[in-house]
Amino acid sequence: MDDTETTPLHMVQLGLDAKGLTTLGKMLHLPLARTDTGYLVHCALGELFQDEAPQPFSIENEAQNGRRVRVLGYTAADADTLQANAQLDASPTVYEIGDWDGLAAKPMPDTFPEGMALQFELRACPVVRKASAGEGVNHNGETRTWTEGQELDAYLAEAWTRPADDDVSREQVYRDWLRRQFDIRGGAEPQAIGMDRFSIERMTRRVPATGNGERNADTLKRPDVTLTGTLTVTDGEAFTRLLRSGLGRHKSFGYGMLKVRRA
Repeated sequence: MDDTETTPLHMVQLGLDAKGLTTLGKMLHLPLARTDTGYLVHCALGELFQDEAPQPFSIENEAQNGRRVRVLGYTAADADTLQANAQLDASPTVYEIGDWDGLAAKPMPDTFPEGMALQFELRACPVVRKASAGEGVNHNGETRTWTEGQELDAYLAEAWTRPADDDVSREQVYRDWLRRQFDIRGGAEPQAIGMDRFSIERMTRRVPATGNGERNADTLKRPDVTLTGTLTVTDGEAFTRLLRSGLGRHKSFGYGMLKVRRA
């Protein structure tokens, strides 16, 4: 048995100072005009908590009155352990980003009984990687090409390979994408899925250093959706692993945290 399966899982909540996140972005030489809040939060959590940084995580608000960003996340560590680690490992500048008076954590249930019905909410980045190079046609009749291994919006990947008169809705494609994610991870079966919100967002991330030692930044555009619905637990241990790991790609940007409550 993997040690993580016997380690308690906690949901933690922490406020992060918005100006402090900007300062951290400057310290890391990120192009702030192209860097979204999710990646700044990812960097801050990593600097504060190292290997025990909450991930997956979810940004509950961009900033309250422009001052704080509220974050929820899953981690094995409790609140006292997280703060103690930050006191030891983080620089003073980074430590001050955290609202330590507002740090809170709760243990998640030890077990999720088979057949348990839950409501869920998921902020996701529904993308797919193409197994081979190819081309298709968009709704305007324009040819679109992709390379082997290229990442595409799941909706575009589907729409570009369908006949022009075969219309497909973005919501349906994202529903199908999420069902596949549950099939891959196991642990639960979705019963109903709806799309509450959709946008296209920019993602800027650091890439490996070049020969001169400088780290560059890469900017991508990806779908950003909130999916809600109900699910039934089919395997309690697998479901807990699913909560720990999250669903889909780009968890470093605040995607993939499955938040659940009793149905």
